[in-house]
Amino acid sequence: MRIINPGAPTESTRPSRLPALSSRSFRLFWFGQMISLTGTWVQSVAQQWLVLQLTHSAFQVGLVVTVQFLPLLLLVLFTGPVADRIDKRLLLLLTQVLSLILAAVLGTLTILHVVQYWHIVVIAGALGTVNAFYTPARQSFVPELVDRQHLLNAVALNSAIFNGARVVGPALGGLLYAATGPAMAFYINAASYLAVIAGLLMIRDLRETRGIEREPSTYLTDLLEGFRYILRETRVMVILALVGISSLFALNFTTLLPVFSKFVLHLSSTGFGVILTAQGAGSLLAAIGLSVWNRPDLARRLIYGGAFTFLILEIVFAFVRSYVWALVILLPIGFCITLFSTTANSRILDTTPSALQGRVMSVYSLMFLGLTPIGSFLAGAVAERWGSPIAFLLGAGITLAATVLIFVWRARSRAAAMPNYTGAPTTTS
Repeated sequence: MRIINPGAPTESTRPSRLPALSSRSFRLFWFGQMISLTGTWVQSVAQQWLVLQLTHSAFQVGLVVTVQFLPLLLLVLFTGPVADRIDKRLLLLLTQVLSLILAAVLGTLTILHVVQYWHIVVIAGALGTVNAFYTPARQSFVPELVDRQHLLNAVALNSAIFNGARVVGPALGGLLYAATGPAMAFYINAASYLAVIAGLLMIRDLRETRGIEREPSTYLTDLLEGFRYILRETRVMVILALVGISSLFALNFTTLLPVFSKFVLHLSSTGFGVILTAQGAGSLLAAIGLSVWNRPDLARRLIYGGAFTFLILEIVFAFVRSYVWALVILLPIGFCITLFSTTANSRILDTTPSALQGRVMSVYSLMFLGLTPIGSFLAGAVAERWGSPIAFLLGAGITLAATVLIFVWRARSRAAAMPNYTGAPTTTS
């Protein structure tokens, strides 16, 4: 006979290191995203290398990225209120079906040997338009899947699969490109969307975060309400500023990597895939660490520490001419980028009321992804004129200076607001 000690935690009551996975809805969404994101990275590597093969131009590689993210820049502020007003699950389903179709079209054009540069540009723009609706909906959908106290764990787990995909996807994409050409990579990405579509269709038990009674309002009123909240909540505004500046000048790092790999390190598509895999491995380690080590009280230190370290390492990377050293430095670069971005994401979600999360996360998406077109365009232009190492130096240097200024200003503001501060832990940013 098995004797159970009433005072000991059972399997159902013992605290979990990964509490977000106890939600069936979150597990379905999480596993679907894991497969889909891997396909996305497979296509990303193949698409970048295909553009280089067609054009031999760093500027045109940057231009494709610019076109892909430009709709996010132009539309995402207006799609945030949409995510707050309608069923997020339905919106996510629609965006994933459209993304599947676009990947399949690109694969078909490639396998028929009729693909041209302008085809890639048009499809990139269409995918960017879809992502302008998808991104704020996905970001604000997570609180409907888990309890609020498990939100940091859920965001970290999402970051873990994103970065796990960055480990597997680029390597697979590089190998597929070398073995079969880019068409198979595009078809694999199209098929990967089926996983997240199936997961969304199986989700039933959403949490009623949208169940708060709302007064009738216009679309414009909702939009302005989100902006007013951000301006009023200094912690959120500071994090958004840090993310925006980093995205504009330094986080276009990946846009320059194919150019750096081909023309500075003289690598093949397979070598480029390994380069991205090294960065993804570092990011995966950070995401796993954050998912099992939940310390919201250290949010400020993790945000600034991750940003400062990443920027210094990017400056160092600009001087690398060895493939081995590139891999060595990219590992901690990936680690620090994820430490910074994941903590910033979870901090904003945790601070923002549920009814405003779609709108606030649309601004976060603008800062984190929407500014990529401008950053990619600038980085591509600088790399075309002076080379990718100079583009790394300028981007990281400008961002480092701006981050230092924000850190000093915020520290002085906090000290002025708390003249009797005794050094107690704080979660402000």
